Amino acid sequence: MLFEKIELEKNEEILKMVRKHWFIIAAELFGTVMMAFFPFFILAAVAGFNHYSSIHINIGNHTVFIVYATAAWLLLTTMSGFMIWTHYYLDLWIITDRRIILIDQIHFFNRNVSIFRLERLQDIEFYIKGIIPTFLNFGTIKAQTAGAFESNFKTNGLPNPRELQAIIQKAMDQRLAELHNPSLLE
Repeated sequence: MLFEKIELEKNEEILKMVRKHWFIIAAELFGTVMMAFFPFFILAAVAGFNHYSSIHINIGNHTVFIVYATAAWLLLTTMSGFMIWTHYYLDLWIITDRRIILIDQIHFFNRNVSIFRLERLQDIEFYIKGIIPTFLNFGTIKAQTAGAFESNFKTNGLPNPRELQAIIQKAMDQRLAELHNPSLLE
């Protein structure tokens, strides 16, 4: 896994590792499962149409095409499901006592790893919008660091954003205290 390849600094301690909330992957996979059943709904509709209508659609001549098209559809939806799971599993926030490491799996072979030092963090805020995120306690964390506009980061669907903000804020305060008092670094 990618996490083992990230080198921590000397005496750096991991405070929390976070993936997106389980509801995010469940909602995305529910849509994929519903799409997997789509060809069977069409076949059931055609069979129902044939049963209740005087016009009959003869699908017996096209059985081979229907089987191959359904198999291709199921293969594509299965690949989509694995892509959703891979994206969920490889997206990771690692909060240490010195920095935040944000791993964002964009596509199968496209990954973005961002590292933000806590002493450069200027602002961190969270949003919980909607009834489902409120009840299940997940939301968006947005942070701004000193520097260019590209140094801002935002992630949706993180579980318990209040706790994450508190952990980051506490680690940032401790890190700033260490940097301003060099005797604490030893």
